[in-house]
Amino acid sequence: MHRLDRIESDENAHMEASRAMLDRAGHLFAVWDGKPARGYGGTADVVAETRTQRIPVTVIWPEGASRDQAA
Repeated sequence: MHRLDRIESDENAHMEASRAMLDRAGHLFAVWDGKPARGYGGTADVVAETRTQRIPVTVIWPEGASRDQAA
């Protein structure tokens, strides 16, 4: 088990947790509507970080999602 040294559940904590997850991942499956993150650490940020780390990403599009974004 891995725990972060965070007390509050804020945007920075969410992104830090996502990076910790990506450090252990070989592939990311993201349910994403293709829209920008509504705050730092949202799905768009995690998908972008995954691509930066060159980890394969599979985007699962929810019904009604726009595919305008580069996913």
